[in-house]
This record gives sequence, C-alpha cells and structure tokens, in this order.
Amino acid sequence: MLGYDMSWASFHMVEVMSSAKFLHKRTGYLAATLSFQQDTDVLMLTTNLIKKDLASPAPVDIGIALNGLSHIVTPDLARDLCPDLVSMLNHSRPYIRKKVVLVLYKVFLKYPEALRLSFPRLKEKLEDPDPSVVSAVISVVCELARKNPKNYLSLAPQLFKLLTTSSNNWMLIKIIKLFASLTPLEPRLIKKLLPPLTSLIQTTPAMSLLYECIYTVITGGFLEAAGESGNALAATCTNKLRKFLEDPDQNLKYVGLLAMSKLLVTHPKLVAEHKDIILECIDDEDISIRLRSLDLVVGMVNRKNIVEIVKRLITHIMPKSNNESSLHDPSTIFDPVYRTDIINRIIFICSQNHYNHINDFEWYITVLVGITYAAGVNVGDILTNQLMDVSVRVKSVREFSVSQMYNLLQDKQFLETAKKRDSNIEVLSAAAWICGEYCNYLQDIPSTLESLLTPQVTKLPVKVQTIYVHSVIKIYAYWTSELISQWNPELHREFIKVTNVMYEKMDMFTHSTDLEVQERAHDVKSLFKIILDSVDNPTVDATQVPLVLEGLPDLFFIYELNPVAPKAQSKVPIPEGLDLDAWINDPLPDLVQDFESDGSVADSPRYENVSKSKKKSKKSKSKSKYSSDEDDEIKEQRRAARREARQNDPYYIMSSDKKNQLLEFDDDVDSIPVVELDIDEINLHASKLKKNASKKSKRAKKEIKTPIYAEEEMPENAAESEDEKSTKDKKKGVVYTKKSTRDIFESNEESGLNSVDLSTPLGKDETFQQVKAYLSPEEVRINEEARYRNERKELRALQKKNKELLESKKKAPKEETNVAEPSKSEKKKKKKKSSKKSNKTKEVAVTEEEELAKADFTVIADDVRDALAEKHEESKHHKAIEIFNDNCVSLMCDLRLNETNHSIIDFHFTIENKDNEHMLPSLHMEFAQSFDLKSVEDNEETTSIASATENFELQTNERVECVAQFEVLGNIRRGLCLRGDLFYDVEGSSIMNQNTLEIPIPVTLFLNDKQPMDPAEFATLLSEHGDDFLYHENVSLEVPLASDDSIEQALINALETVTRTSGLLVVEVVPGAASLYGKSAQGVQIAGLLKYTLNMDSEPKVATLSIDLKSTEDDLLNGLIYELSNIKMTN
Repeated sequence: MLGYDMSWASFHMVEVMSSAKFLHKRTGYLAATLSFQQDTDVLMLTTNLIKKDLASPAPVDIGIALNGLSHIVTPDLARDLCPDLVSMLNHSRPYIRKKVVLVLYKVFLKYPEALRLSFPRLKEKLEDPDPSVVSAVISVVCELARKNPKNYLSLAPQLFKLLTTSSNNWMLIKIIKLFASLTPLEPRLIKKLLPPLTSLIQTTPAMSLLYECIYTVITGGFLEAAGESGNALAATCTNKLRKFLEDPDQNLKYVGLLAMSKLLVTHPKLVAEHKDIILECIDDEDISIRLRSLDLVVGMVNRKNIVEIVKRLITHIMPKSNNESSLHDPSTIFDPVYRTDIINRIIFICSQNHYNHINDFEWYITVLVGITYAAGVNVGDILTNQLMDVSVRVKSVREFSVSQMYNLLQDKQFLETAKKRDSNIEVLSAAAWICGEYCNYLQDIPSTLESLLTPQVTKLPVKVQTIYVHSVIKIYAYWTSELISQWNPELHREFIKVTNVMYEKMDMFTHSTDLEVQERAHDVKSLFKIILDSVDNPTVDATQVPLVLEGLPDLFFIYELNPVAPKAQSKVPIPEGLDLDAWINDPLPDLVQDFESDGSVADSPRYENVSKSKKKSKKSKSKSKYSSDEDDEIKEQRRAARREARQNDPYYIMSSDKKNQLLEFDDDVDSIPVVELDIDEINLHASKLKKNASKKSKRAKKEIKTPIYAEEEMPENAAESEDEKSTKDKKKGVVYTKKSTRDIFESNEESGLNSVDLSTPLGKDETFQQVKAYLSPEEVRINEEARYRNERKELRALQKKNKELLESKKKAPKEETNVAEPSKSEKKKKKKKSSKKSNKTKEVAVTEEEELAKADFTVIADDVRDALAEKHEESKHHKAIEIFNDNCVSLMCDLRLNETNHSIIDFHFTIENKDNEHMLPSLHMEFAQSFDLKSVEDNEETTSIASATENFELQTNERVECVAQFEVLGNIRRGLCLRGDLFYDVEGSSIMNQNTLEIPIPVTLFLNDKQPMDPAEFATLLSEHGDDFLYHENVSLEVPLASDDSIEQALINALETVTRTSGLLVVEVVPGAASLYGKSAQGVQIAGLLKYTLNMDSEPKVATLSIDLKSTEDDLLNGLIYELSNIKMTN
C-alpha cells in the first residue's frame, strides 16, 4: 500500500481470505484488492475459494467475495466464475443481485464471450421487482453501449417503459444517456422520446435530470426533428439553463454554460437573449466557469454588442486603477496563459466572418494598439498580422492607421522594451510596413525617417530590422516624388545633405549579423549611391530634376497593393489549347553539346532524348550516339582533365580516407549503365502526384476555416464552387473552443468487448455449464425448521412409547406377589436372578430418562416462544428499592426514564414516618452534583408531585411522595449512582439527624425499547451493520432443575428472568438457543445469543445458560454483563 512489494505475502492473503471469521475474511479480500495484479501466481488458487464464498448462506460473505472479485478478476477467473455469477442473478436478496450485475461488467471486460451468453439473463433483470437491481442493470448497459450502441437497440421498448414509469432520477439519467447513444442509429426514436423528455424538462425539480434531458435534446437532434415546435423547445431549454447560471452552485453554473455552448451552434439568437447573465459569469472567480462563458461570448457577438463585449474582455487584461476594486485576483489577471487566451478571443471575435461585426475600424485599430502596450504577454505576431490585414483591406482606415503607427514608431519608451520577454516589439514591423506602404498619409516624413534610422533600431529583432530597411527606401522614394514639383538649387543642396546622412546611417544595418538585413541594407545603400552620383554632379544643372529621381517612385508605387484570395491561383482558368506538360520551346542542341563537353553529364540520357522526344520512337531514344562513337583515348583524356581541374579547385576537398574513396568515380564513370527515361511517363506520373497532392491540400483546407475577403482579387472568369455557396448559406453560431482529440474513457480492455455482436441469436452450443442453485439463508432456515418439526413429532411419538413401557414394567412386579411362596432354595435362586434383572431395568430406566430429557430439550422451540409471549408484558420501570430505613424514617425510591426526554431519570421517592408517637417537623434531602448527573429544575412537565428538595413536615405514620429529576451527561456505564444526604429532626429533640444516601442506577434502566424485532430485520441488521458491534462479552449462569417441574418450564422461567433483569428482548427461539436484542435510549444497540445445555448427571440437575453479547458501546456492555452475572437463579 505504501509502494512496497507485497508479493511475498500473496499466499498468506489467500489463507486469510479462506478464514471462517468475517473480520479475517474481509481483511484478506481487502489486502488482495490492494496488492494482487493480473499476473499474480496465487490467483489460480482463489477460484474454488470464491466459488465457496459465493455459495455461502451469509450475505456478508457473498458481498465481500463479489467486491473482491471485481478488483482481482482475470480472464481465467472470469471464465470459471461467470456461470456461478449468472446463476446468482436469481438470488433471493436484491443486495446480492445488484452486486452480481455490477460485477458482471468487470467479467465482460476480461471475458467478452460471456456477454453473449449472459445477455438474455441480464436483459431479464430490467424487469426485476427491486429498483436498485434495475438501476444497476441500466448502469452496466449504459457503459456497454458507450462504444457499441448498435447491440442494444433491442432494449429500446423496455428502456422507454422505464423512462415513463420510473421515479428514480439517477436511473432516468442513465436511461436518457443511453437513448442519446441510440438515437443516431434509429432516428425514429426521436419522435417517440420527444414527448416524455419535454415533459421532464418542464416538470422535474431535479437539476441533474433536467440537465441531462436538455443536453440530450440539444445534442441528439431533437430540436431539428421537432419541426416548428423546435424553436419553442429550444426557448424552453434556454430558460431552464438560465436557472443553472443563476444558481450559486459552481457546478451547476459550469454544466449550464456547457449546455449553452452546445445550443449556441443551432440557436445563437436564443442564447444571446441571456447575454446579461453570461457576461456576469465572465467575472466569476472560478477560472473554468470564466473560460466557458468566454466561449459563449464569442458566439453571441454581433454588430450591436461587439464594442461592449470587447470592453468587458479588455478589463481582464487591463486592471482598473488603484482607487477602484478589481473584479479578479491579481494572480488571475497576470496569469500569462489566461491573458493570452483573452487576447486571442478578442481578436477572434473582431476578425471572424471577415470583420463582419465591425463598423468602426478606427476603434479596432485603437484596441489593437492598446493591447500592444498592456498585453503583458508576447502576442506581437498576431497583432502584427491584424494591423497589416485591416490596413490593407479597409481603405477608409488607412489614414488613421498610419497616424497610430507613426505614434508607435515615435514612442522611445516602447522601443526600450525590445529585450523584455513579454514585449510586443514585433508590432513595430507592422508600424514600419504600414507607414512605408501608405506613406502618402504621413504628416511628417523627415521625422518618420529619423525614427526608422535611430541607433536603437539595432536592438530590435532582425525581422523588424528587415521591414525598417525596406520602409526607409519606400518613404524616401515617395518623398522625392513630392520634391520634384518644388525642385530648386536650395532644395537641391538640402536633398544632398539628407541623402548623405541616410547613406551613412545605413552602415548600422550593413554590419548586422543577419544576412537578409545585410543584403537589403546594401541594396538601399547602392540606390543612395546612385542617387548621390547623379545629383551631386557639377556637370548637372541644379535647377533640373535628375532623371533618377523621376523614375525612383515607380519602383515601389506603380501598382496598388490589394489582397488576393487564397484560392485565386487555383481558380485561374486554363486557356484552350495550352498543354502545361509540353515543352514551350525545343531545347537548343548547342546547349546539350556544351553539357556533354563538361563530362559530368555527358553520359546522362535525358539531354539526348529531350530534343528527339517528339520526333523519334522509343527505340530511337535508346540509342546513344555520343557514347558509341567515342574511343578509349578520348575517355582517358577527359578523365585526366577532370583530375587536373579537381586538383586546382580550392573548393574541392581531396580525401585520403578509404571509405571516402568509394565516392571517386573517375575510373568507372564511363562504365555506369545508361538508363533510358521516358519523358512522357515521367510527366504523367508527376501530374498524378500533383493531383493527389492537390486533393490532400483541399481536404486539409476544408478543416481550416479561411476567411474570404470582400476586396480580394480574383482571376477573370473565376466561378464559385458549390461547396463555397453552401457554406455561405449555412449561418451557424461560432464557438471558440479547444477540443482534445484524446478520449479519456478509452481503455484497451474494451476493444474485445466492442467487437461482440448481440444481434445474432445464441446457438445451441453457446450455453453455460449447468450449476447447482444456491439456497438463500432464509430458505436454509425454513428447511431447518421443517426438519426440526419432523424430528419433534418423531421424538414425541417415541416419548409416548417409552412412558407406556415404563408403566407396564412397574405393574409387572405387583402381579408376581400374588403367586405362592416358593421354597428357600428356589427363593435364593430367584433373588439372584431378580437382582440381575433389577440392575438391567435400572440401567434401562436411566437411559430412557436421559432420552426423555433430550426429547424435552428439542421440543422447547415453539413452547418457549408461546410462553415468553405470555410473560412479555412487563412494567416500564424497575421495582422500588429501599434506600434508607431506621426507627424513624423509611425511604423508598423508584427509578424511571422520563417519557419526553430519555436522557432524564425520574427518581420517585416515598418517605414514611415510622414513629407512632412523635412527628418529624423538618425533613429534606440534598443531592450532590457530579460529572455524570445534572439536576433538572426547570422542567416544563406539569405534575402534582412535590420536589424532592422541599422541606416536609410528617405527622405520625404519615407517608409523602416526591420526585427528583437528573440528566445523564456522560456515557451509560457500570457504577453510575446518585449521592446525597437525608436531614430530619424528631419532635422533642434538638438533634438534626444526617444520613448519607447512595442510589445505584442500573444500566438496564436505559434499555427502554420494548418493541419486538422481526427475525428477518435482525438478520439484516447483523449482515449490513455487523461491523458496528465492535465489543464482545459473555457470561454463564446455572439454572437448578427441580425434579417436580419439567425442564421446559424451568428454562422458560430462566429465560424470563434474564430478559426481565437485562431489559433485552427475545427475537427468535430455536432448539437450544435464543437470539436477544436491545436498544438504549441513547441509541446504543446490543445483540446477543443465549445457549443452554443440560447436565443430567450432576445432583442436583442443572442447566447452564451461556450468554454472548455484542454491543456498539463498551461501557453499557460491561454494566449489562455485571448485572447479568449477579442474577441468582432459583427453582
């Protein structure tokens, strides 16, 4: 249990499992369930052991065996014990039948073949009279149908009957889940199930059942099948789900949001009606509820509420000022995962359906810029894409976007966060690109160029630096186009200064470690060099614009940049007569000869076949004219030329390794076999590969929802496909969820179980081995009582015969006395014979008496039960006991339990003045307080009896009754007593008499339960709650048997004395024993067994009573045993 190996104790566990004692057996099974594995060796020894426990008459033993089997079952155990388990489905106790049904599921997992054999019997249990058994069957079938529901379509009528008649909510939940898995296979069930499910949704107060009904209606296609009433049913579901969201229970909120997200797909407008309560869930403290509500918010967005929802979400990443309290804990607000999820949801909400919900794009640009500063996490890439995408697609927002990006470029504090982990410095690439692409909206071009060429730019990522370099030359080109109309000598000189400064500042990019930044910087620097050479030339007139400046803007702004549809390339129509697999122009023969002269490709056949692929047949292509005409000398010259070229080549690495020498092909280049390739076949194969790849890409693209932009450029004559039209027509709610593809319920054990086919009927050979039916404990008891009755009748008949024999033998000697007296010798002989006969008759008489006594003992059962019934009406309180007695005063006390409060004892005192001459002017009692007893003075019970603490004046021979009430504070135990003092004075005497009082309180006083218990209830109590009776004691008593009374009457009197003294009740009497039960006012229970044995050999004859008691509390049991041991039995 603590991680240590317990395999060494496996055999000992099996020994303990086989123990006859319940506590030992339970411990053994518990240890086995915790330590046994599927490969434990001793499991083969447990087969017969479990079979024996399953056949036990004690239900507790069967329950332990079933529970242990469910944990340690193996394929072998499942195969061997399955017939026994199936036969126990008809057990008399529902407790056992329920456990057997549940264990069978574990057996099916290990031994799938048993499912087909036992399914008819399992199906019969759906009509079991006990609802717990039916619920267990439903649970098992629900688990079986989770993977393969097709097998259980035949159960639909019975399940529907249970759905409409059962009131067990948990069973109804299982049935509804089961129908949810069956309706996709049988759509006709939907119309049948719709009325009862609708009724349950409208009437049931159980939230769990209500949720399951709503969830099944939403996910099972009931709303679509309902037709026109589907909208009304969906509205009812949303109204009921609102109660889940308003409930303070977090679990109900979560499942309500989960069901709302399912309903959002088909009825987004109905869900949007409850926007207020869903937005409240966004501010919930539970992160799981918050995320579920965020999923719903995504689907509720429209043009009217998008601004409100986005502002609500932004408060989660931008906490309020210190003066105002935040809605969330700081740990939640600054959680990077949560903040990233919120930002992704905001962008998803705004960009879904091609920005269909946004009316004010300037507001969206402001939101993106605000997130850039306050995100707290690195989401720069997605912000960059959004800023660029919106600026390209929406022309009206470009001017505002350029102004915002200009402010972003000018922010030096933001530039200093380049090295921070949570910085969104990548957004500067979008800012630079937008300012460069739409530089016509810039208000201050020089300051923009200055911000792009600041020295701190070198700390930015290389991706941002690349965009910076490209944007510099684009802005510079636009600036020159503006200067052309204003060109003059002064502007000429100023232009040269600015260009020189920019030329020099480009050096910081040329020294970058990134190759792309270096390349772009050198290109831009080269352009600046060309411009300076053409402008800063003394021969050039300063008043005329150089031609270089006039053509520079055309390099970047000749065409307008518009978005292109993702499928535009695939939609370009192929012109008629165009063969994309054919050569546009035949390759030049000179080019082929040049390649052959190099020698490295001279032997390749593809260059020979290229020029003649359209003219010659395959046979002519197989001829190699260049390889056949060459002789050995030419080949040797070519090899030598190659060796010399390699030796002079500084980039060729010569190898001296033997392994690398295998790569030297100089000696064998010409001996390589020539392979002829068919260009037509190659092109055909390539086209097939392209088609397959395009099909795969199309399948992949269907899974990814790519937006179709409103202003995308499409080729001419491009037609929309039917798939795209159908997707446009279907408008459904959007749910932002991240679903896991892993099934948490997946198990390798279910693979074999799911392959079982229950649709085909069982064959004649598919049967279980016949096993004997097991009798329940009640049936065993009934059979035993019948057997005892038959034996009693036989013994009574034998008793009568024995009595007749004894009477006949007693009459025989009297008849012999009338015969004449014989002679002396004959007398002696007769005396000897008669002495021998008398000894024999004495021995026979003794044995017959013993047999009669035993006969009396076996017949006691029914007689004792009747006799005890006559004497069972006892007084509800103990007899009065004498507490004090002297010449003047007599004090008697009667103890009773209070009728309204059983923890209070009423002490009824009787005080008598025994003096015939003098009165007692003053008499009173004082009681000591203790930890066990507390005096109760303010008792609401109205009584005419005086209080025991009052002063009494007693005349001669006067008697007074009073009462005192005390509450028991501690446990009922042995030695509990009330202590006090009695004070009185006698007339004519000045002495105050003081006497100590001690009133013992017997524990039997508290056994006040006088209702007899049924034997079946007593057996159920011991089987189900036997573990509570932890304490055990026993006592033996001897009962003298008088010769004149019958043994039966003596034992009845003894049993009556025991029950009267102890307060225990007789539950059941069987030959030789009686079961006892008692319950105290405090709820302590006592169960006992009384056995009696006869000792006929002793003088006087006695019967020994052995009383075994078990209790749920130790102190009461010890006190009861003490009082029983003090009983004195009399005849």
